[in-house]
Amino acid sequence: MLLKPFRTILAFVALTAPIAAPAYPQESAKPQESPWAMRAPAAVPQGAPTLSAQQRAAEAAEEKGTPEQHAFAHKVANAMSSKDYAAMKELIAPSTLKCIGKNDDYLEDRIKRQFELPINRKFKLKITKLPPNITAPSKYATYPMLPTHLMSMDFTAPDGNHDTVNLPIGQEAGNWYEAQPCPNEAGMVRFGKLQHMRAMQRERVKTAMLQVKDPVKSQLLALIGKHDEISAWRVCMSSLHYDFPTCKGIVALLSGQEDY
Repeated sequence: MLLKPFRTILAFVALTAPIAAPAYPQESAKPQESPWAMRAPAAVPQGAPTLSAQQRAAEAAEEKGTPEQHAFAHKVANAMSSKDYAAMKELIAPSTLKCIGKNDDYLEDRIKRQFELPINRKFKLKITKLPPNITAPSKYATYPMLPTHLMSMDFTAPDGNHDTVNLPIGQEAGNWYEAQPCPNEAGMVRFGKLQHMRAMQRERVKTAMLQVKDPVKSQLLALIGKHDEISAWRVCMSSLHYDFPTCKGIVALLSGQEDY
C-alpha cells in the first residue's frame, strides 16, 4: 500500500534540482537531498493552446521516437540491467563529462543511484518534447548539454507490475545522450554533505540488520532471489516496522550490495 504511488512512475532526474537524489516513499526529502520528480510532465499543460488535428498527428508520431532514439533507449536499458558503469558513462554527453572532470565520484554516485531503479530490456518507448528553458537556474550546477526531450520506458517489473523510468535526453554532435548536471564548487560542497548523511544512514542500517531474523529474513531473501526488491521493502516495513530508507538498506545488504 505504501509503495503504490511508486509503481506508476519510478523517477526522472529533476531538471530544476541538479544535485538531486531520488526520494522514495516514506523517505523525507531534506534541503540537501531534493527528490527526483515522481511524475512525468503533463502532456498538455493547463492553458496551452488547442492543437490542430495535424499538430496532434505530428505530436503522436514524435512520441513513438526515431530509430536513433530507440537505439539509445536500448543502450540505456542494457547498461542499467547489467549495472555497467563504463557503458552508462558513454551515454552521457562529452561536454558534460569534460565539465565534471575530476569530480568522477559525483558522476559515479549519480549513475549508481540510477542503477537502483528497476528496469527491463523489453519496454515501450515514449518520447515527449520538453518546453524551452525547462532547466531552472541553479547556484549548484549547470547543464552543459540541455535536455530537449523526456524519454519514458514503460515495462513490466519482475513482480508483474507496470513501471516507467523517465530520463531527460538531448543531442550533441548529432548523437543522443542522457542529460546530467555538472556541479560547481558549491555543488560539490553540497554533495559532500549528502554523502555524509548517507554514511550515517548506512550505520543505522547496519545496526538494524542485527534485528533481522527468521522467518522475516527468509522471506526477504526469497523475494530478493526473485529480483522483487520492491516487495521485499514492503515486507520489511510491515514486519519490522522500520522506515523506508532503513528497509531499502537492509534489502541492499541482504542482496550483497555492501556499497549501496
